[in-house]
Amino acid sequence: MGPDPAIGGGMAAALRALLASPLAREFELEVVPTYRRPDPLDRLRVFAWALLRLLLWSLRGRGRIVHIHATVRGSAYRKAVCVLLAKALRRRVILQIHSGPGDIEAFGGRLSPPARLLLTRSFARADTVVAVSAASAAAAERAYRIAGVVVVPNAAPPVVPVERPRPLPDGVVEVVYLGGFANEAKGGDDMVAAAREVLAREPRVRFAFAGPGDPPAGLTDDGRLRWLGWLDEPTKAQLLRSAHVQAISSRSEGLPMALLEAMSNGLAIVATAVGGIPETLGDGEGGIVVPPGRPGELAAAILRLVADDDLRERLGAGAAERAERLDAAVVARRFGELYAALA
Repeated sequence: MGPDPAIGGGMAAALRALLASPLAREFELEVVPTYRRPDPLDRLRVFAWALLRLLLWSLRGRGRIVHIHATVRGSAYRKAVCVLLAKALRRRVILQIHSGPGDIEAFGGRLSPPARLLLTRSFARADTVVAVSAASAAAAERAYRIAGVVVVPNAAPPVVPVERPRPLPDGVVEVVYLGGFANEAKGGDDMVAAAREVLAREPRVRFAFAGPGDPPAGLTDDGRLRWLGWLDEPTKAQLLRSAHVQAISSRSEGLPMALLEAMSNGLAIVATAVGGIPETLGDGEGGIVVPPGRPGELAAAILRLVADDDLRERLGAGAAERAERLDAAVVARRFGELYAALA
């Protein structure tokens, strides 16, 4: 149970990866979307139908485990209801939390006493709670007063061998940012500030900005900084193959799919030290990790990669190697063990 895998977003991408993994060959999986579009009426209709499907599925007597995917805010409340209904129907429940520690802590700090009681009581009823990083697991344990959260990272896409010519044909290093501007947690304003600093100091750089939301008014497409908006999967894949560096400016993350996609394409990465990024990327192995909220340090790391072809190549190869450790089969095996234990 989670967002429709056909829509965009990191949690839907993580669901697609599970459905395409060996997990789907070992277990009989059925997807029950709880969310498709932000329209309030559609959101209510889809969620009501999801609860009815859960009821019918359980009454058939065949389904044993309900794997519920959640973030914060509205998703947390919807999934709390799903957990309570599934347990009332005597199903086993895995609750997987995809949010970063910053989002979890901020959301938990704003909860009213009744809301906190609902979430803590319902989440505690799950048989297993999973987070995508150790930092997110610790934040969930504090915010929801649960213990023993298991860490299972998102799966990385298959590694794509990409030959990036040396020297660069036109001498220009392409830097890509996929966080957009719809969510403040992505740090889009920090990315804009860092890009402007880089462009002022280094003429051999071009930036491609993409993702959801609208760019700030001052972000003009002048050839060296392009705004591409929301990208479909083939266009995004082509962008990752043609780029040389990926920049992530997030202030809170669980384990972003954009990071895993860049690693699988052998990109050198500059990313902020939030959520599961440091433990997945490894500072100095697959990329450079900088503190969040410091665009100056983000810019300095990008400039370092622009100036050093050997470093870019080494970090890109390291990123691809680390992505192979998060192969879909490895992640599927970990979930398979959890499923088997509950079944």
